[in-house]
Amino acid sequence: MIGLEKAVARAGRNAPAKYASSGRLAWFCYQFAVAFKAGIPVAEAISLIAGDDEYFHEPLGDMAQEIEAGIQLHQALSNRNIFPPYLVSMVKIGERTGALDKVMAALATYYEHEDNLRNEIKDALTYPLILICMAGAVVLLLTSKILPVFNDILISAGTDMPGIAKTLMNAGLFMSSNLAWLLGGLFAIILAVWAWKSTPAGRKNLARFKAETRLLDGIFLKIYAARISAVMWYVLESGLNAGNALEMAAKVVGNEYIEERITFCRQKIQQGADLAESFDSAGAFPGRFVNMIRVGHKTGELPVMARKMAAIYQDEIDRALQGAVSGIEPALVAVLSIIIGIVLITVMLPLMRIMSSIG
Repeated sequence: MIGLEKAVARAGRNAPAKYASSGRLAWFCYQFAVAFKAGIPVAEAISLIAGDDEYFHEPLGDMAQEIEAGIQLHQALSNRNIFPPYLVSMVKIGERTGALDKVMAALATYYEHEDNLRNEIKDALTYPLILICMAGAVVLLLTSKILPVFNDILISAGTDMPGIAKTLMNAGLFMSSNLAWLLGGLFAIILAVWAWKSTPAGRKNLARFKAETRLLDGIFLKIYAARISAVMWYVLESGLNAGNALEMAAKVVGNEYIEERITFCRQKIQQGADLAESFDSAGAFPGRFVNMIRVGHKTGELPVMARKMAAIYQDEIDRALQGAVSGIEPALVAVLSIIIGIVLITVMLPLMRIMSSIG
C-alpha cells in the first residue's frame, strides 16, 4: 500500500503541471494563514479549506491525510502539480523558520496582486486586439481584392497606381497567396524559440537577459530583489544566519543566473566577507539593494531593513506594471489608427486617379 502511495506521488510530480489560478492560490493562502494563526493544526486547517470546494476538495483532502501520516506541508504541496514551485519553496521556508502564518499571509497578498494584474491586462488588451484582428482582415481584403480591381481599371485607362498603393497591393497579394506558409513559418519560429528556451544554454541565457534587461525600469531584477529581501526577513527574524538566508533565497528566486550569483555570495561569506560585500562583488544586484543591506548590517537592523526593502520593491513593481498596463490600450489604438489611415489613403489615391482619368 505504501509503495502504491509513493508511485502515485511520483506520477503526480512527473505529470505536466497545470497550476491553480492566482485567484485560487490567493484564497487558499489567505484561508490557511487565518486558520493556522488561530491555532488550528495544519492537517485540520487543510481539511477545513477543502470543504465543498470543487477545485480544491480532492487534492486538499489527500494532502490532509498525508500530513496526518507525518509528512510536512511543503512536501504535500509539492506532490500536487497545482501548486507552483515558488509557493512550495516559500512554505518550506515558513515551516523551517516558524513563520508559516506570516509567509502564507504574504503569499496571499502576492497572488492577489498577480490575479488583479492579470485581469487588468486582459481587460486592457481584449478590445484593442479584437479591433486589430478585424482591421487586419479588412486590410488584407482591401489590398488583395479591391486594389487589384482599381489597378486593372487604371491600366485600362492608360495610367498607373501610386507607388505606396502598388506596394501594399503586392504585399496583400503575396500574403493572401502564401498565408498557409506564412502561418506555418510563424508557428515553426515559435516552436524553435520554445525549444531553445528548454535547453540548458537557452534557460541560462534567458535568465541572464531577464536579470540584466532595463525593460520597465529593470522590473525582473526588482522582482528577484523583492523575493530575496522577503526570504532574508523571514529567515533572519527567526534567528538563523545570513548563510541560511542565502541558501533558502537561492531556491526561491526563480532565476538560474541570480541563483548562481547568490551561491557566489555564500562562498564569499564563507571566505570572510560580510553580506553587503558579497552582494556587491557578485555584480548582479542593484546598488540601492546593496547599500540598504550594508546599512542594515552596520546598524544591526538587517531583518527590519530586509522587510522594508521587500515592501519598497513590491510597491515599485506594482506601479511599473500598472503603468505599463494603462499604456497598452492607447498605444494599440494609436497603431491601429495609423494603419487604418494609411490604408484609407492608399484606397483613396487610386479612386482619385480613376476619377481624374474619367474626367
